[in-house]
Amino acid sequence: MTLVVDEQLLSIVLRGDELPAELRSDSTIATTGYWYIRLCQAVLGVADRPGTLAGPFTVLPPGRREQALAAMLELPEEIGLVSLRELGPVIGRLRARHQLNILGVEALAAAVYLDATVALSARSPRLEDALRAEGMAFHIVASP
Repeated sequence: MTLVVDEQLLSIVLRGDELPAELRSDSTIATTGYWYIRLCQAVLGVADRPGTLAGPFTVLPPGRREQALAAMLELPEEIGLVSLRELGPVIGRLRARHQLNILGVEALAAAVYLDATVALSARSPRLEDALRAEGMAFHIVASP
């Protein structure tokens, strides 16, 4: 089984922390391009007041922070990231059926393409409705 994780959950994986219990399994972890970009922008563009995404990186002990940043800068091979070359046509087809922004439709397309479960750190009603309509599973993780 493949689990497509959002930027918050990707952050947990890259920092070497454990995913919430309901997501722990021998699943393959994947993410989307936009979720990966959002995490990179937050962590690499951190100012004097890091936000929700960057904050957990800033409080890591120095050695662990360096490992987490290295993992973020060069996504480990075991974390899947589907190319837009493969997702483009899927996004095009799904876009005609669902009113989602590009971030949401990419997540939906990745789930469909990979036959994956989507793990979200926050509710996303439109994405959840689209996932249901396409017969895709998802989990909402209350507080990662």
